[in-house]
Amino acid sequence: MKVSSYQMFWLVCISSIIVLSYLPLHLAAEQAHQDCWISILLGGLLMMAITWVMLRVCMQNKEKTLVSFMKDLLGTFLGKIIVIVYFLLWFLQMSTIAEGNAEFVNLVLLHNTPTIIILLFMLFLISYAVYKGGITTISRCAEVIGPIFVFMLFLQLFLNPQDMDPTRIFPAYVDSGWLQILKGTFHSYCYMVDPSIILMLFFFAENKQTAARAILWGTGISMIWGVLAALVLLFVAGPDVASQLLVPVYSLSKLVSILNFIQNIDAFYIPLWLFGAFIKLSICLFIMSYGLSEWTGIKNWKYIACSIALILLAFVVYSSYNIRISYTLKNKFLISIFYPLAYIAIPLTLWTIGSIKKRRKLFAP
Repeated sequence: MKVSSYQMFWLVCISSIIVLSYLPLHLAAEQAHQDCWISILLGGLLMMAITWVMLRVCMQNKEKTLVSFMKDLLGTFLGKIIVIVYFLLWFLQMSTIAEGNAEFVNLVLLHNTPTIIILLFMLFLISYAVYKGGITTISRCAEVIGPIFVFMLFLQLFLNPQDMDPTRIFPAYVDSGWLQILKGTFHSYCYMVDPSIILMLFFFAENKQTAARAILWGTGISMIWGVLAALVLLFVAGPDVASQLLVPVYSLSKLVSILNFIQNIDAFYIPLWLFGAFIKLSICLFIMSYGLSEWTGIKNWKYIACSIALILLAFVVYSSYNIRISYTLKNKFLISIFYPLAYIAIPLTLWTIGSIKKRRKLFAP
């Protein structure tokens, strides 16, 4: 299974924009109000830096998966323990996107359909795609869906100029201050993009050099879209309304009205958002099942993928009835310890150890 650089670009771009369109705008607006676009910008720069560090780690271990180079750099026992952090991270992302996707479909399309039925069909679809073709199928879907998906999401930001009022982002900084802006960044950066997926996906890249550039471009374009979306959201809705919208980008599409003729473009947005969620969920399911296959020694990763899908279904259904589990977006442990560990501490440690080992090889007699 190999992924071209073009496909890698769309895989990273789609999965990043999907998460950006769902969580960070709402979380940043709650904390920084009219300065939430600054929080998104700072968070984007931070995640670009993290992506660059993770790419350095991948380039040091070009022909190895995450599980393999974790064991090489940290030892078999410690490597197997620490890689669990990423398995948990991907599972949390899958549960958040799957639950949000099911609730979104239930809210805007299938009002009388039980959420569990929507989840069943959705998880069956991603399980089937992963089982039949793995990352090859997912990447081919991404390169077909990607151009339309990104074009439409950029286009919809500029379709209601009559409702835009740029003065709604003022006064900048004065009302919020750096503390609230940084708080908005701290609450939202971990939901903006997910550079951790490249720790597994990079192994499947055909050309490592061009794939690295494609990943950076995919991350950069998604972050540009995120900043623009935050600004447009503030221009149209204002900071108070923006902080109350659970799916801000969908709400923007509902407000579009050109000459009272072009309206209801959410009919285009909904299927594209569902396609994007399918790509994101499929990527996470594939890399998690492939990684667990190496971690456990079970050769058939496809059976693991099906098992994860069933566990995910049970978890999402149970968490919907358990307030403590379902309300994790602002969990202090996740925000203060888990996400910084997964995104900052572990990659920097791996990069440092890899650099030291590389230098020792160069100067070895």
